Amino acid sequence: MKAVIVGTAGHIDHGKSALVRALTGTDPDRLEEEKRRGITIDIGFANLDLTAPSGEKLRLGFVDVPGHERFVRNMLAGIGGIDLVLLVVAADESVKPQTLEHFDICRLLSVQRGITVLTKRDLVDADTLEVVRMEVASARSAGPRGSSRASHCRTAHGAEPGWG
Repeated sequence: MKAVIVGTAGHIDHGKSALVRALTGTDPDRLEEEKRRGITIDIGFANLDLTAPSGEKLRLGFVDVPGHERFVRNMLAGIGGIDLVLLVVAADESVKPQTLEHFDICRLLSVQRGITVLTKRDLVDADTLEVVRMEVASARSAGPRGSSRASHCRTAHGAEPGWG
């Protein structure tokens, strides 16, 4: 079985943990304080087993990291050694300070592959979503090099992924 380590990155409250939960069914926020405060404080983990079109078994190991600037050390502990980063940006807030900081960290750690995920797309109109896409594309040009793809999804009330 091939294993791929997928890390999350992005500003606080942009939906990193909700995305991991929607993809895997596992809540990466395991600490009581995280649940009480509604924010990720320490790194969390989840797995997703898939079968590739070739029939090969694949295990995605997700490392969910905090987005708050006070917990950047925990983010650094989780993001080292990942194969792929999911850079999460909320459509209702766009690129924020920790988005850029996490971009910089991924670049400094030579993360070669990334997927940018626009969350909360159902909270904005089409024009706003397009502006956010342009802002993300501008920020992404300075982020992890190599393979990159953009995706979008609705809020946790109805995770519906899309590509574009």
